[in-house]
Amino acid sequence: MKFSIVNEHKSEALPKLKGLCPHCGAEMIARCGRVKVWHWAHKTKEVCDPWWESETEWHRDWKGHFPVEWQEVTHIDPITGEKHIADVKNSHGLVIEFQHSPIKYEERCSREEFYGKMVWVVNGTRGSLDESYFNMGLSGPIQKDPLAYQISWLSRGKLLHNWGESKVKVYLDFGKDIIWRLVFFDSTNKIGAVGPLPKSVFIDDCLKGTEISVSKLDEDE
Repeated sequence: MKFSIVNEHKSEALPKLKGLCPHCGAEMIARCGRVKVWHWAHKTKEVCDPWWESETEWHRDWKGHFPVEWQEVTHIDPITGEKHIADVKNSHGLVIEFQHSPIKYEERCSREEFYGKMVWVVNGTRGSLDESYFNMGLSGPIQKDPLAYQISWLSRGKLLHNWGESKVKVYLDFGKDIIWRLVFFDSTNKIGAVGPLPKSVFIDDCLKGTEISVSKLDEDE
């Protein structure tokens, strides 16, 4: 985790620092090594949220675009009492989950049902050739408003297959200034559609709490 409670304040990990988990209240210790990103870990090595995954610099870079108080927010179901840690939850109730590792179908569905008002940002660079196949498969545009391109997926990788059935918006991040909204994907024909969006616009919309924008082309383009 990025944060722990130290002297009643939300604090990042520093060498030899100790704190309390803001999610479950258990004692935490700072892990500040040379390989992994500095983080907090439960002293008992138990994980209080089964949905939590080890973080990378990619996670941290994305989280860093948002206020500290929006990061790692405990989201509680008011009926069942079930609770999980949202990567980012803005002041308007939108949850943004940053997914680096592959995720099982059942867990993806559970998260979407639990959070309700949410979007995914998926690391498209985790597979060594996924970005290359993505770029090779782009053609179009097939629609100007909102702007959409056809995507043919020629790879054996499952990047688009895994996210094509999501019930919430999915954005693919290939480490560039543009992210791609996955409009749909037909896993049988391996054809879908994606729409480009400047990363800065996505972040700004999430900060303002407005509906996330879509790109458009002028009629004469």
